[in-house]
Amino acid sequence: MNRKNLIGLLFLIVLVCSVKAQTLEIKTGTNTEDNIKITMGGRIAFDGAVYFDDKTPLGNGMTISDVRLTSKMRYKKWDAKIDFGFSDKKVNTKDIHLIYNINENSWVKLGYAGEQLGLENWESSAWLKFMTAAASSQVFGSGRQLGFTYVKWNKRIYYSGGFYTDSDAITNSKEGNQGYAFVGKFSVDPVSTNDKLVHIGISGEYRNGNRDGLDDNKKTKRIMSYSGNLNTNVEKKKPLDITITNVKDQYRWVTELLATAGPAFLQGEYYSIHINRKANNHSYNADGFYVQTGFLILGDKTYKYNLGDRRLKKPGDHTLEMAIRYDYTDLNDGIYNTEILKGGRMSDLSLAVNYYLNKYIGFKVNYSYINLGPYNNYGTNKENINLIQGRVMVVF
Repeated sequence: MNRKNLIGLLFLIVLVCSVKAQTLEIKTGTNTEDNIKITMGGRIAFDGAVYFDDKTPLGNGMTISDVRLTSKMRYKKWDAKIDFGFSDKKVNTKDIHLIYNINENSWVKLGYAGEQLGLENWESSAWLKFMTAAASSQVFGSGRQLGFTYVKWNKRIYYSGGFYTDSDAITNSKEGNQGYAFVGKFSVDPVSTNDKLVHIGISGEYRNGNRDGLDDNKKTKRIMSYSGNLNTNVEKKKPLDITITNVKDQYRWVTELLATAGPAFLQGEYYSIHINRKANNHSYNADGFYVQTGFLILGDKTYKYNLGDRRLKKPGDHTLEMAIRYDYTDLNDGIYNTEILKGGRMSDLSLAVNYYLNKYIGFKVNYSYINLGPYNNYGTNKENINLIQGRVMVVF
């Protein structure tokens, strides 16, 4: 980074640390509800990581893992959002969608956004309990897709359904017919009070595969790819990685649990996928899970629940939180006469200490003990890695 860019970055940090997201209200009529509200915001994440006992050479160092610029618009019952990310010297499309709020407890969304699949899969990366989502969530969760979503809820029940195209729709860079998916989610919270809850949910998806160009007969080829990082954004090479070809269709299931009692929480998810393949190609199966628990040590003494999206709210200002997570992800299925359907196996035990200074600034320190099993993407049969990393997060 040259001197001018460094000075500019430091100026931006000082700026976002001293101001909050700015809202501009444009008057379009005589009534207040006629006004258009435009809010500008964003975030920056500064990460550093050090690796120990690794057979594979891993790059210690620092990075700016995430930079976002976000614009939101509200007019009567309509909400719009445009969100772009800037990382790895690239501009990445994040959320671009339009929402119509049917009433206080239901809405429909059209655009590019995360599927309503699972729990951690669509948690904001700004306030995850750990530096990254669990490897199983990275691998088996679904990224942003272009499509349509309907959501409805009350105090006890939440359900949604959606139709989405494939992961290439936003760029439209490959030949062939776009793939499609149907997604459904249901959760119930039978006992919640002001200081405790038990949330149980299930999600399912049918997908016909992502397009990968045309075959020799001018028919659309379909693939599914899965990958997960090393619980860090500093080391870019991913130990878990597989691409399944000749895909006919895929079924994906997620079960989830979230429970709180005052200053303690428990959260876990189990993921499973089954891929049917064309002709005489073998089907593919993989699964994974994580479980994590945590406590509020100082400051805020009660975890709070957001009914609108069925997630925990960020703890309050000057709050210290500790969390522990175990994750297991298995992309190894079988060895057949003509191919090996194996993408690696990984488990990890991670500890986190998080301090929420205020609604704009947070600090994270993570330790992870990671075990890589056979067929991992690093080329080692087995490997154990110790990882220490930290983050400064600015949200404005």
